[in-house]
Amino acid sequence: MPTFNCEVNLNAGFQIQNENVILGAEGPDGSPIWTFPGDNPTNRIISTDQSLNVRADWTTVGPLATLMGGCKYVCRLFLEQMGQSEATPGVYQSVVNHIPVAGPQPYSTPIFIPAGLQAGVYRLVFSLNMLDASGNPIPVAGFADLGFLQVFGN
Repeated sequence: MPTFNCEVNLNAGFQIQNENVILGAEGPDGSPIWTFPGDNPTNRIISTDQSLNVRADWTTVGPLATLMGGCKYVCRLFLEQMGQSEATPGVYQSVVNHIPVAGPQPYSTPIFIPAGLQAGVYRLVFSLNMLDASGNPIPVAGFADLGFLQVFGN
């Protein structure tokens, strides 16, 4: 469970803690030949018939958090295919509304990658950015390099 680096360029009145990103459950294989009790699929190798869920968790604390009504966290997962091809669409995202309380306020959001990625090896990078009520960036950002994922054809 990798943590993501997060920087907050506000004052000590707003902090993000307990950051982590989980390369989560993969969907069932579209055409399994057989399944044995105790099979434990890896989250680093999936078939083109499988989907993948990534989950990000974080906690906010501080009195400044109560003044940030209408703000949003934009969580993105970037997939870059290794080689001459590129991932299509390549970016998956989730938007989470900020809850204006002093905290601690936990957040969790899934990012869903549907089945149908082309066979190949992909690099996965997660990012988090905060926007104000008008959609302008606030100096709150984070990211994590989640490493590589292999997708194989069935």
